[in-house]
Amino acid sequence: MAIKKNENGTWVLDPVQILGEDRQEVEIFDTTLRDGEQGGVTFKGNSKFKIARFLADTGVSTLEVGFPSSTPLEFDTVKQIADTVEGPYICGLTTMDFENIKRTWQALENNPNPTIHVFTLNIDEASIRAYKAEPNEQTEKAFRAVTYAKELTGGKGRVEFSAQNTILALSQSLNPEYSFLQEYISEIYGHAIKAGADVINIPHTVAKGIEIEIQEAIQYFKMLVEGTDEVMLSFHAHNDFGVSVADTLAAIKQGVRQVEGSWYALGERAGNTPLEQVIMNLSLKPSYNRKFFTSFKLEKTNAVARFIERESGIPIPYNAPGVGPNALRHGSGVHSDGDKKGKEIGENIYLPCAPEDIGWTGNTHQITKLTGVTGVTARLEELGYEFDKAFVREHIIPVIKSRDMIYGDKELRMIGDDFRYTGKPHIEFVDYAFNKFANSNIRQAQVVLVLGGEKKTGEAFMGKNGPINAVFSAIDDVLGLGEKKPKLVVYEPSSQGRTHSSVAEALIVLSGNANELNYHLTAPVWVGKAEDEDTITASTKAYVLALSRFMTDMKGKSGTDKNQQMGI
Repeated sequence: MAIKKNENGTWVLDPVQILGEDRQEVEIFDTTLRDGEQGGVTFKGNSKFKIARFLADTGVSTLEVGFPSSTPLEFDTVKQIADTVEGPYICGLTTMDFENIKRTWQALENNPNPTIHVFTLNIDEASIRAYKAEPNEQTEKAFRAVTYAKELTGGKGRVEFSAQNTILALSQSLNPEYSFLQEYISEIYGHAIKAGADVINIPHTVAKGIEIEIQEAIQYFKMLVEGTDEVMLSFHAHNDFGVSVADTLAAIKQGVRQVEGSWYALGERAGNTPLEQVIMNLSLKPSYNRKFFTSFKLEKTNAVARFIERESGIPIPYNAPGVGPNALRHGSGVHSDGDKKGKEIGENIYLPCAPEDIGWTGNTHQITKLTGVTGVTARLEELGYEFDKAFVREHIIPVIKSRDMIYGDKELRMIGDDFRYTGKPHIEFVDYAFNKFANSNIRQAQVVLVLGGEKKTGEAFMGKNGPINAVFSAIDDVLGLGEKKPKLVVYEPSSQGRTHSSVAEALIVLSGNANELNYHLTAPVWVGKAEDEDTITASTKAYVLALSRFMTDMKGKSGTDKNQQMGI
């Protein structure tokens, strides 16, 4: 046990468990672009190439980027990546068929670090019967396949070998009825090692029916297979019962030095092992990082997840550890208060790590009806509002508690702005008109506004853009802000209600920092929200409201109208 009593009778951690110089590297084998694509994801266009290029700079050791022999398009994609992306090993998956192995090599051969990953049919008892796969024949095919792959690579890169469902086969082999599997596992992997495999992968292909723990399975595998000390052992799991991370960490403790998985568990069924969770455990938990390390750049964790989310179109789960939108947020008033007090002494009281450690952006205070005055006041202060606790308690808390929802930055700004901008609006909306010419793409919009007590009309002619864009341009024509106008970063139209009497609603966010929208909605920001019977009118009112608040802020503390100085 790692816990023992010292000479003073105090319980302490055994010194041999403390961080030392003999930490061992665990390589990260990223199969997002191969196995991750087998479950509801189809990377389109050049998305695979862009993701591979992005991942190459993160410290992952191997990128398995596809199955080159499967289709001509897949071959071209893998080859493009192998020809241009350097740094990690670039891996292609192949069956034991010689033509497929050759085709895989043709896709990879120009890369300085190619990996040919050869795999067999499942070797569990039921699969042997289903595929009519005679063990001796499969063993011989595996030997020839790995030998051929090694000949092609000529000592460059690696050859990896996998027999699907090995963990299940290991468990079944302990049943006297299926004891023949012991020889099968020993022979097929032993022959692969003799043929020159550099990496031996132990797949937990389907997480079912096993009667032994993963650490026992890995120990048993090493007892059955001769030569495992001469190769790198790898582990590949699926998350069918939600324990793939725990299984992977257990395998590492038993000598596995390469772990395979995908980002936020992309893949068939319940997905692959989520790599970010394994990386965070190895990097941030002392029980692991005192013994192991990875070359992955931890601070890039969230940037990678968001990049893949954008290219795959598959959202990151809301509560995904480390990378989900809610990963480092809490809504309890007690937690928010503790988090604030912790920051004052440089500690994270209710957080597993500092957000910057894993590149997580956003705010850790999740504002809900359960959040206390301290948490709400602190978040509003971070957004630039100068409300004291008494004001928040009397005016803002009742609004927040009136709805069952999570208040993000946009929602909090709408509430805060309602109490900040209490005077007469700088701009008032009166009316608009929109026309589309029948025989052309020209669209004409006119708006009537009241600006500084004076009614003014603006007009805009647009090409292919729609009516809302044309009306917004007509408003810009009235105001004449030019380059001084804040940037439109959020436009969210919606419908409230599901009947014929539903109401259109629109949210507008303008940014004065000229940046794209980020999780912080960095000030200065102006928000407008409005509703009406139709979307165009609601959108116009919201845009006018946001611009009105922007122009109000141009007034100096002395009362001088900065808008006049700007030529407005």
